[in-house]
Amino acid sequence: MTQEKSIVISDYELLRTIKDKLQLSEKNYTRAKSSAKRKYLKEYIDDLKMDLAWALLDCGEYEKGLFLYGSLSWEIYGEMKCNGMARALTEMGFYDEARKLLEAGLRRFPNSYALWVAMAALYENLGDDFESLKCLEIALQFASEDNSTGLYNKALILMKIGSYGDAVSIIDDLIQKYPDDPKYLTERGSCALDMGYPQEALQYYQNAMEAWRRSPTIYEGLCVYSGLCSSYMELGMKREAMEIALEGLKKFPDEDPVLYHNVGATFLEMGWREEAIDALKKGVKKFPDDEELKKFLKELEDNIDNPEDGEKLPILGLILLMALLYKKLRGK
Repeated sequence: MTQEKSIVISDYELLRTIKDKLQLSEKNYTRAKSSAKRKYLKEYIDDLKMDLAWALLDCGEYEKGLFLYGSLSWEIYGEMKCNGMARALTEMGFYDEARKLLEAGLRRFPNSYALWVAMAALYENLGDDFESLKCLEIALQFASEDNSTGLYNKALILMKIGSYGDAVSIIDDLIQKYPDDPKYLTERGSCALDMGYPQEALQYYQNAMEAWRRSPTIYEGLCVYSGLCSSYMELGMKREAMEIALEGLKKFPDEDPVLYHNVGATFLEMGWREEAIDALKKGVKKFPDDEELKKFLKELEDNIDNPEDGEKLPILGLILLMALLYKKLRGK
């Protein structure tokens, strides 16, 4: 088996790399004497700003990303600028503004694959999955050779509305085309879990782990560890679930509350109530705004206070929170 890389790529590391390149290029621009060199550097700097703005959005710094997109030329970067600003506005909850911007963008670029995908993301955020699906169908008509984002997003919407057969068909095609991308393998595992096939799900997540180890990133790692934990739990493999939950938390202690959730759930399933409470308390301390963690912790503590209640506690950690993972990969 290929050894896991010691360094996991993060959005913030990419952000820092782009910032360093931009800072160096701006210095070179001020020192450049020929007009040709300055023109070249100006174009390169603007391209870096585009990359930086998108990276800011990936890191959740939506206001900064929106401001940076706003500073770029509509004439030169119109389609990409509209796409980036719309994503920022959508993520910030300014849905009316995002819709107006996308409508204006699509009037200018009616065949824009990126803008139709962005419109689909907006409708999904508004809870209109069927309108989102329509937008993705239009987007795919204008896709270039790489239509993976539109197809992936379409599969996610199909899963949400319960059309698992159609979703599986799309994801299987994506896996065949991109066999080393753990994103598609984890989504296939999620489909299998939702359809009631945990053994099949486990196989997909194990394959995803192998692919992820060859090129680790934080987001896909969270998906793989959470998926494996859920699959083991569904299969009644308590110790394996606990071990993978602990491994995931050790690797990503600061990234996502779902990992604390999983550890708490597996400890509880092992009969280690105090240890489960301790893990959840650490999670709540790390992520004080996470309502699911606080709810899970409260139910455990209340049950201790009322030991004769007789009611079996729900294992909230059994739920694979894939819905929280849908938005992050949109448009990447």
